[in-house]
Amino acid sequence: MNKILKFWKIWRKSLTLNIQDAMAYKVSFFSQVLALFLGDMIIPIVSTLIYSVSAGIPGWSLNEFILFQGTIIIVIGIWHTLFAGLLGETINSVKEGTYDKILLRPMNTLAYMTSKGFDLDGAGEVLAGVAIAAFALIRLKIFSFMLIPYFGVILLGALFYYSLTIFAASFAFIFVKTWRLFEFISAVERFGRYPLNIYNGPLRIFLTYFVPVAFASYFPAAVLLGKEPILRTLLTAIPVFIFFAVSVWSWHYAMKKYSSAGG
Repeated sequence: MNKILKFWKIWRKSLTLNIQDAMAYKVSFFSQVLALFLGDMIIPIVSTLIYSVSAGIPGWSLNEFILFQGTIIIVIGIWHTLFAGLLGETINSVKEGTYDKILLRPMNTLAYMTSKGFDLDGAGEVLAGVAIAAFALIRLKIFSFMLIPYFGVILLGALFYYSLTIFAASFAFIFVKTWRLFEFISAVERFGRYPLNIYNGPLRIFLTYFVPVAFASYFPAAVLLGKEPILRTLLTAIPVFIFFAVSVWSWHYAMKKYSSAGG
């Protein structure tokens, strides 16, 4: 419990400082948020055009697919805001040699590096995702208690992307040139841009139980739409927690291989 409280205190302080920095350059901040918001709002328009000239995604109506897209945008937005900066902060601190100073501080290094990676620009993605999902829910006439597990699964989806970022960031302690790790995360994220049912059996199993990106996109919308039972979804959440535990282990293991400034 003490570790959780310390983690929270670090995050709260860093978030406060991040907000203060953002407000110091209000025009730049709101421009970035607006740009991300408008960029994501184009996605359902493109989907509507695709469905107008084709059968669309098998097993998903237009409004269901728009809900799916809004959901993944919310998950990515939460990850972007709270966790995505961890990778860049870790790479820079190792490259510049400033990570040595962090090791001397009496705090959890993972919590500290995560807090330094706050990026409030991601709020634009969260707002866009919420707007898109709300539009689809109204069109689908879905107003039920299932919205509670829906949001819960969304948070676990963000946890998966955080785990993926931790895992990628751990390589920064071992290898010098690690900027291509961003491409690794993007490659995994692309699999989550489409419903799980479009993939073949082996790949579907891999994306559910080994690298559970499906939990970050498919399962939140599928649970809300009744395409997946809650019990199976809860069981599917287990690989997410395992993936998170492995990523944290990889962080601490890689830190032991850290050879000070310059890797």
